[in-house]
Amino acid sequence: MNDRFMTNLKSIWGGLSLLFVMAALQAFSGSIVQDTLSERLLREGKYRMLSARIDEQLKKGGRNNSNDLRLYYYNKLSMAHFRLNNFDSAMICARQALLLSSSSKDSTLIGEAWKMMSYSFNRLGQLDSAIYFSNKLLNYAKRAGDDHQYRNALISMGTILMQNQRPADALKNFTEANRINKQMNDTAFFSIDYFNIGLVHLKLKQYDSCLYYMREALGTLQKFRNPNLLLMTYGTMADCYLAMGKKADRMKYLLLAMDVAEQTGSSQFLAMGYCNLIEGCLIERDFSLAVKYGFAADSLLKKEPFPVQQMKLDSMMYVAFSRLSKPAEALARYMSFMKMKNQVISENQSALLNRLMLEYNVKEKNLRIEKQESDIRSKKKQLQLLGLLLVITVFFIVRLTSQNNKLRKFRESLYRKEKYLDKQIAEMIMYKFPSLTANTPPPGNAAVQPDPGKTDESMPPQDPLQQEALYVRLLDVMENQKLYLDIDMSLNTLVNLLGTNKTYLYQAISSNSSENFRGLINRYRVNEAKRIIEESVARSLVFDGASLYSAAGFNSSVSFFRAFKHYTGLTPKEYAVETKKEARKHTLEMAADSPLGD
Repeated sequence: MNDRFMTNLKSIWGGLSLLFVMAALQAFSGSIVQDTLSERLLREGKYRMLSARIDEQLKKGGRNNSNDLRLYYYNKLSMAHFRLNNFDSAMICARQALLLSSSSKDSTLIGEAWKMMSYSFNRLGQLDSAIYFSNKLLNYAKRAGDDHQYRNALISMGTILMQNQRPADALKNFTEANRINKQMNDTAFFSIDYFNIGLVHLKLKQYDSCLYYMREALGTLQKFRNPNLLLMTYGTMADCYLAMGKKADRMKYLLLAMDVAEQTGSSQFLAMGYCNLIEGCLIERDFSLAVKYGFAADSLLKKEPFPVQQMKLDSMMYVAFSRLSKPAEALARYMSFMKMKNQVISENQSALLNRLMLEYNVKEKNLRIEKQESDIRSKKKQLQLLGLLLVITVFFIVRLTSQNNKLRKFRESLYRKEKYLDKQIAEMIMYKFPSLTANTPPPGNAAVQPDPGKTDESMPPQDPLQQEALYVRLLDVMENQKLYLDIDMSLNTLVNLLGTNKTYLYQAISSNSSENFRGLINRYRVNEAKRIIEESVARSLVFDGASLYSAAGFNSSVSFFRAFKHYTGLTPKEYAVETKKEARKHTLEMAADSPLGD
């Protein structure tokens, strides 16, 4: 019986020992409050899904959830809103987490609450409060020897220093955070470290170093995929290449960033990408493309409003419409910018306004007085706006008139240049090919007959005299028979007519002209179109632009307008206008030079 008692006693003691060890391990293992699905959504950057998940869990559990579990959820919810740029919502969740942390003994959860308070205050521009919570986190981490919280505090302080335009000090914090991460071998955070360090180097205009760390970040992101960080990394590389003047590389990474934003369904980040494209277009002075990108960004910001980004977009669209001489659209963007600016200011001051109303207990009478004063101010603003509108209207009228004058002078210079070049080309042909201009036949046997037994590639090349003779025959045929007016004319038609082959004809053209076969034919057709236009002007006929392309030998209006613009720098309509002006000018000069009474 004693043996059985001793056996039972040992079993009980062993069980108590096991429970004691498990309790000790739990006490020293840190926080075990965690939601696996929420952690995975956070790692994958699916912040909207994370927000919906936590809202569901908080509603489902309600007050039945433990204090630490609710603290955990509010910390993660604050981070989700922060990553979605909903900084006011992030601050509300962070304050709720801070309130719950007063009843918690979990240092990890408490530190997370301090971190989110610091991050939220930082983004809201309240740097004093951000520094306060960062210091709390930093001091606690040093006392407790908690490397994870020490790293978070360093990153928070580095971000604040960047906001205060102190990149050199920020670099020290981010570098130290990276050292701590390597010491802990927390590879999931390496991409964040490399991004932060690279961003500081961009601020310091150390572009090679910036690109090095951004590539390091991309390398780690291949393993630990974080779409938002990937998007920001691509965007930073685009900014770096823009500063370096490498437009192609900048466009490559900007498009990569937009692709990631589109995949993640982030309308805000996609709109941000379009705004960066607009910025590049404004630098390149491609204002039409800037407007196109602006409309795309507008549609995205309607789905997911972002007031600060909308203000930036409106300011750039105002510049683009101004340069395109569209005063109505430019004014609309200016008004939208001012409206959004006033909204942002009023939102930032809403908390102060509420506190003042509670403090002084404003009465209904005072509110009516304030309303009357507000109406007076509103009328004053309307008058100021009308004055501003008048100034802007006058400015745009003057600018539009100036642009029209410059455009008119530019077209006149292009027309004069075209007429001068026509004259020069005619004189050059007269000098180089006198036999053509004298209407004398070209030298006999100038064109070598192709050998039926050989292909074009196997035939021996012609000598320069034969090539010139063949080229003269080609010009003679083109001038006299006007084959270029035939829409269906092909290279084979000329080969058969001249009794030669493609190789010889190509050699003749390339040896005696700076154009290829297609360019030569297009030049003849454009000259024909110019002749028709000048004849219509001289005979005071109505200029028919619709049928002009077929009359000149082109098979489509698109190819005709492209060729005409290429050779003259003007559209057919602009050429007709300049021809009329030149004719009137010539008539006036003749009238001035003629004797009185004629």
